Amino acid sequence: MKKIMSLLLALVMVLALLAGCGSKPSNDGQGGAPGTRDSLTVAVTAEPKSLDAHGANDSTSTMIKHLVYDTLLKQAEDGSASPGLVESWEYEDDLTLNLHIRQGVKFHNGEVLDANDILYNIKRAQGSDFTNWIVSTVDLEQSKVVDENTLQLKLTKPTGALLSQLCFLYIVDEQTIENGGDMEETPIGTGPFVFDQWYRGDRIDLKTNTGYWGTVAPFNTLVMRVIGESSSRAMEIESGGVDIAINIASNDMANLEANPEVSLMKKAGYSNSFIGLNCSLEPFNNKALRQAINYALDREAIVSAVYNGTGSVANGPIAPTIWGYDPSLKGYEFDIEKAKALMAEAGYPNGFEVTLTISDSQERVDIAEMVQNQLGKIGITVTVEPLENATYLDRIIAGSCQMFILGWVTNTGDADYGMYEPFYTGQPTWCNTAIYGNPEVDKLLDIGQQSTDSDVRYDAYCQAQQLIVEDAPWVFLCNKEETAACRSDIQGFQVPPSGRYEFNTITFN
Repeated sequence: MKKIMSLLLALVMVLALLAGCGSKPSNDGQGGAPGTRDSLTVAVTAEPKSLDAHGANDSTSTMIKHLVYDTLLKQAEDGSASPGLVESWEYEDDLTLNLHIRQGVKFHNGEVLDANDILYNIKRAQGSDFTNWIVSTVDLEQSKVVDENTLQLKLTKPTGALLSQLCFLYIVDEQTIENGGDMEETPIGTGPFVFDQWYRGDRIDLKTNTGYWGTVAPFNTLVMRVIGESSSRAMEIESGGVDIAINIASNDMANLEANPEVSLMKKAGYSNSFIGLNCSLEPFNNKALRQAINYALDREAIVSAVYNGTGSVANGPIAPTIWGYDPSLKGYEFDIEKAKALMAEAGYPNGFEVTLTISDSQERVDIAEMVQNQLGKIGITVTVEPLENATYLDRIIAGSCQMFILGWVTNTGDADYGMYEPFYTGQPTWCNTAIYGNPEVDKLLDIGQQSTDSDVRYDAYCQAQQLIVEDAPWVFLCNKEETAACRSDIQGFQVPPSGRYEFNTITFN
């Protein structure tokens, strides 16, 4: 019966989508959703790579997935795990975790969430390079559905960071996928917003989920507009063309701060920006040369010029806001003579030529120009290769870039995700972008991931940070602040350190 109902509901959804094709969707809300406003418009920096819950993890994809899907657990303000789709949980032992599923939660197509859906999603997540890290230690053969609201997870090894990781397992409807549904085009979750339309290159429209188990948004339609340039986002927020603008560059802040109609917010985040050095390609397969690059770049000047008070110079691979951060890290000082000595030691006394590949965002263009100028002073000829963002990410994943500018968000707030994914040997290139590996680092990261003793974990991560800094697979550039602006009539809007925004909890004056 459940399968028959799913087929009928899927047919209804298809007919509804066909009826809306080729025309701008109405703003009357899903099912006549009550709201104090008809719509809320948010300016984002780029189009998402994927709307699939277990697809790409770029910042915009994650932001929108967080609106359409719910996670098993929610991330509290201090980074700890709190109830989500899982209402409560308990460990029987280090290898057994019982999850109690919130009752009465429905997917957007009307299907009721149960423990079988959760087990299906864990299996599906394990099959994706983007989400396997969340549930890689779950033993699917030993895990079992106890009843429709209880799932028992068996682990292959103790996992100290598991609860924080489950805050990132987004849940899709099994029946929709089994019936041929495409989560890329018509994502179905249980989240506070229902996918409506994707106008490529322009916006994504979402409708308020009026049957949401949590807080229902006080508006009918959420419009996510793609506006690539920070200056354009700033102009739109000032003019009232958008209600909220994400990621405001430092040079656009002064005008916004002076505008009484706009509230500007900054918060120390979980993200850092870095210059990646591909350890698998010449010349950066040489540690001495990677260290030389770190000494040759004046990071203070770069951070001051590009971020202008919205970030601080990074000394290592994770931000100070992350649990497990080592405050004793010294990082690399700006030292031209030491850089030249290391270049000679590496066999490049007269410099070399290198290609710096970047996305075409203004921030990264500005950084690239400064890198090009600074390295040119010591004989390194840098060719800057700007690419459209999607193409750029494809090149990163292919592992074909010598040198590149990127960022990493340690979404979980735990050093495990900030270090295991980007620095453990053999991790997929979407996360280990520098194609770095060190057996000693691997050993320490295994200890940090598996131990349930927080002191043991912390010590392992501190030791690993010291080794990673010495190996220099990245130029550790900037610990970034999350920035956003909203119209002054909006209340309750928060800038999360993880970049996963909540829009259903805001109110209006």
